[in-house]
Amino acid sequence: MALTHRKKTVLENRERLKPIVESIIFLGRQNIPLRGNFDSGKLFNNEDSTLTIPKSIITNQGNFRELLKYRVLSGDKVLEDHLKSLNARATYISPIIQNDLITCCKHFIMNKIIDEVKENKYFSIIFDETTDISHTSQMSLILRYIHKGIIKENFIAFIDCHKHAFSSNNDSEDDEVVDINSTILEPKLTGEVLGKTVVSILKELNLDCLNCVGIATDGCSVMTSTLRGAVQFVQSYAPHAVYSPCSNHSLNLSISKSSSVQAIRNSVGLIKEVILFFNMSSKRNYVLLTVLKGNPRLKSLCETRWIERQDSIIIFQSSLTYILEALTSISSWHEQDSSSKAKTLLTALCACEFIISLFTLASLLSVTVAVSKILQNVNSDISNSTEIIHDVIDNLENKRTNCSEEFNLIFEECKKEMIKHDIEIKKPRIVCRQTARSNYQTSTIEDYYRVSIYIPLLDNVLDDLKNRFLNEKNQAVLKLSKLMPRNIIEADSEDENELVKLFIKYFSFQDCNMSELELKSELSLWKSKWKREKNEGKYDIKSLDAITSADICCEVIYPNIKRLLLIIACLPISVASAERSFSTLRRLKTWLRSKMGQNRLCGLALLNIHREIEIDTQEIIQRFAKMKRRHTDLLL
Repeated sequence: MALTHRKKTVLENRERLKPIVESIIFLGRQNIPLRGNFDSGKLFNNEDSTLTIPKSIITNQGNFRELLKYRVLSGDKVLEDHLKSLNARATYISPIIQNDLITCCKHFIMNKIIDEVKENKYFSIIFDETTDISHTSQMSLILRYIHKGIIKENFIAFIDCHKHAFSSNNDSEDDEVVDINSTILEPKLTGEVLGKTVVSILKELNLDCLNCVGIATDGCSVMTSTLRGAVQFVQSYAPHAVYSPCSNHSLNLSISKSSSVQAIRNSVGLIKEVILFFNMSSKRNYVLLTVLKGNPRLKSLCETRWIERQDSIIIFQSSLTYILEALTSISSWHEQDSSSKAKTLLTALCACEFIISLFTLASLLSVTVAVSKILQNVNSDISNSTEIIHDVIDNLENKRTNCSEEFNLIFEECKKEMIKHDIEIKKPRIVCRQTARSNYQTSTIEDYYRVSIYIPLLDNVLDDLKNRFLNEKNQAVLKLSKLMPRNIIEADSEDENELVKLFIKYFSFQDCNMSELELKSELSLWKSKWKREKNEGKYDIKSLDAITSADICCEVIYPNIKRLLLIIACLPISVASAERSFSTLRRLKTWLRSKMGQNRLCGLALLNIHREIEIDTQEIIQRFAKMKRRHTDLLL
């Protein structure tokens, strides 16, 4: 009888806490700040017999307390009784309790993701580092794995790198008080420090580093140095992990080589000046928007977001007529600063070299802009990315081979644009001893700009693409794609031997005895299977990716092939997911919320990013009850 009465009491207490937990989850998922100027004390005035909310001097007590008020006014009697009947220490709405409940949600989501990772066994890690609004170094850790035939890249945590590496008390909730080891003269984030941080986090998550098959970071030396880089340190604990360089970073850096051409560099600088000119004044921006008449607005040349930078130049090219019209209008103003600057920019834009440079660069970016979007897709694997990059290189090489015909099309388009705006078609003055700029002796204006702008632009970008994607360091990753059905049917005995050596070198796990002879036999059967399938036409072999091929692969006949296909699907191709988590960090930790603690930050980030994960409020309450002794009985 006593047990039944206690259980009834516990269930009632849990029902009272449920709306509070639901409110915190709702605010976290929608990235709405919880706290206000006044966060403590009772929400109701007990002296008020009508049980209505009193008019307080502080009209706004923060979104969390105001949401609770709204729920009560909407008829939530359970919550109203809870907040009125208990004393202030047992209402469970204080900032400390908020942090406890957010921590419970954090652990719930993290455990869900870790369980999915362990179910598949193999995983890859993606990590990157940035500085937040409070000048704290934040590392984003992403896990890439397969769950129920779906490739997932899930955010796990933000890690304060300095505090984790140099503080003697990493578990402290107070971010204002940091106990730094006095023997550390300079808390420098070297590759070794970042690598140790990643390894320690994986151990805290109870993930076996031996099951880590891939690592992705950006291309900076701190991450990729072969002597003391973060990747090299992680690989010492995860010997099966293959480094997969970020394809998007590499592509972006290759495109940036276009700035090696002086005319292109000057043109990009001028585009930045024009966009800044309009953005720095609401009056000037209004004139531009009026002229655009619903056409796409100009985008700033973002230094970090790959798509935005390429889109910006393409939009600028398509909106050139409207920009010139807006600058012409502004140049006649009585305001001296705006009118003189507009006249200067107008003169610079109405130059033959700028028009040709703009159209040439836009022609190049039109090839790469779609590729950059595809490479950021979570579902892309290394076989797809390899083929896409090869397609880009082939396309640019074709342009280089047929440069006369290709540039003629661009030049004719430029001529129409210049005639439309009454711009003189001419080449710069040529002298014998000119060394500060392009000084090519050509017979026609078209030949001059082809030799001075178009060909150097293609050569610089092509050379850098080949150096980054087709170098010896990346060959191990690229060769893995030969296992795909569309490639295995074309493979010869030498390719098969290379694949066998590669798989045994990197993916000989302790729990599976993968012999060279057994793997060769499976490869031979695998090749015969897809030759037969191609003749029968049952599958569209060219469209099969790694995860689809793994689903088709029979584990009884091809146990090692299936495992290797799943590993290939796990290998990341970019760090776009980490960059997306930084966008969440920027929205979450704003100037007004810059003193947010690290645990609270991670919990709210997980709630906001993983909205698709259903959270069981009863399990959150159970975790909350187990954290420490509570004033009310909540533990079943």
